[in-house]
Amino acid sequence: MAITYTSPEITAEDTTVKVTYTNEDGFIHERSINIPRLEDGSVNEEYYQEILEGQLRGVENKVAVNAITFIDPNAVADTDETPGEAAPVE
Repeated sequence: MAITYTSPEITAEDTTVKVTYTNEDGFIHERSINIPRLEDGSVNEEYYQEILEGQLRGVENKVAVNAITFIDPNAVADTDETPGEAAPVE
C-alpha cells in the first residue's frame, strides 16, 4: 500500500494547507493541516515535516482499518445540479 502526499506552496498569509494523499490506484484523500510558524512568522519547517509524516502514518493506519476513503479525482458527482445552484422544487 504505497501512499504519497503533496502539499501546496505556503504563503505568508496561510494558516492551513490542504494536503492531498494519493494511493497506488491514483485515488485521493485530502486533509487540512495547520502550519506551524516560528516567532518571526516563518514556517517551522522541521516541525511541519514532522506533522506531514505523522499525518501520512495516520492515513496509512486508517486505510488499514477501512476508516477513510480515497476517491477518484476524475469522478463526476452524481447530481443534476449545477454547482452553486439549488435543485428545482417540484
